[in-house]
Amino acid sequence: MTDRFDILRSLLRSAADRAVDRVRGTRVALVTKQLLERLTQQRWRLSDEVLTAAAAHADGVDSAMVACRSGRMFVDASMTSGREVQFTLAPRTVRFAPRGAKEISFDVEPPDAHDTSIVGALAGCIAKATWPMIAPADSLDVGGAIVERETAGRLRVDLRSVPAVRRFASTQSAAMIFDVLELESIRVEPGALAIKLKLPQLTP
Repeated sequence: MTDRFDILRSLLRSAADRAVDRVRGTRVALVTKQLLERLTQQRWRLSDEVLTAAAAHADGVDSAMVACRSGRMFVDASMTSGREVQFTLAPRTVRFAPRGAKEISFDVEPPDAHDTSIVGALAGCIAKATWPMIAPADSLDVGGAIVERETAGRLRVDLRSVPAVRRFASTQSAAMIFDVLELESIRVEPGALAIKLKLPQLTP
């Protein structure tokens, strides 16, 4: 088992090295480190604390709390307008296309009780976990994604609409990074949102 893991790790490192070779002149050392970290670990957890911090930085939010349990993210927030919002989000689908949409969708309950700025900020948190190179490691606010209603009880966001992603998209390395690091699934676990990355095609 260890030998197989070592072989896979070596292949992933080779794939990452080939990708980085195509973007010389950018922040190579940092991009290489972050790319290898994502490719070799493949799974990441966004804790309740991290999600709460993202929600609290959303536009118009005074305070917020996010708790993951029973397959849903429970959001409780006070807005600067004085309004209180309580809703839940359950990850539904992930749609990533090469050089195309990078979309995720959530089932929302109640359907009309959510706040789009909070949903967008949580999507921004997911984007930063997927592509850490879009913002400094200590950055809490990468901006929120544009949130659209797909059906009465379902919301859709395209991670490319996150401001930090849009800024990074103008760099030389962006297209390669977005194609190599793709989401495979998002799942709510007790105390955290778990994201899993797809392994890239290990071909020259």
